Parts: sequence; structure tokens; C-alpha cells
Amino acid sequence: MMASPFPINSILLADDDEDDRYAFQEVIHQINAKIKIDYVPNGLRLMEFLQHYAPDLLFLDLEMPYKNGLECLVEIRNNPQLEGLPTIVFSSTTRPANIQTAYEMGAHLFLIKVASFEDYTSSIKAILQLDWKAPQLIKEQYCINGRYAAFG
Repeated sequence: MMASPFPINSILLADDDEDDRYAFQEVIHQINAKIKIDYVPNGLRLMEFLQHYAPDLLFLDLEMPYKNGLECLVEIRNNPQLEGLPTIVFSSTTRPANIQTAYEMGAHLFLIKVASFEDYTSSIKAILQLDWKAPQLIKEQYCINGRYAAFG
């Protein structure tokens, strides 16, 4: 695997779906088994976790109990210690309005969950190779004529 200009050593996945968490772990371990992965099952646990530890990358599901992904995103961007945390919204929605809203609320990238393990692996591998020391520049690449697009 080509090394990212900004090494990714730790990832936090906020997702309430156990199957999605398992698949994510399998993909990351296949790409780079040295990456530390932490999981939280809902938005409340995410915000508690981030009070003590900030990962190199956050993958954030939109539909979670107690506090959804967009609510968490607003809190993260309003927190001076977390406002620059590279955040990838990771959702099954394909609605352009949802994608646009996620970017407007502070996502740096929007990844649509796919069913194919091969597509999933290649997408995550490509995301890990992006230069995350400048997440705002990554975000800008997905804005065309004022509209944001999903990764891929």
C-alpha cells in the first residue's frame, strides 16, 4: 500500500450497526492491520469518547440512536479541540440533499456504504491514501458548482 502523506494510525468508527462495524474492521485489517480501530455505537458515546481521545480519522454514520451523526458533526466543529478532526460521513443514503447537508455541517468527505466487499475495500484504501493533514482541501475537491458529491 502506498503510504499516505499523513500517516493514519488510528480510526474511530461511530456506527450502531454491528454488521457494518465488523465489515469495516475486516476491510481496515486487510489494508493495514497496524491501524488501531475504536468503535462507538451511538452519538452520545462518540462525544464522550472524543472528550478523551481524538483519532487520526473519524468515520461517522448519520443514523444513530441518542444523537445522530449530523448533531455530532455540529458539536465537533464547534469544539476548538476537535474542529479540525478529519471526518468522513459514512452512510447508506444516496440522497443529494443529505450529502450536501453533511458537507455543509462540516464533513470533509461523504462515503456511501456499498454492498461489494471489493468496492468497499478499494474505497477505504483510496481514502486512507488522501492527504489528511489538509482535510479542507479534500472537501473542496468534492464541491462542483456549489454542490457537493459523494466520494467515489
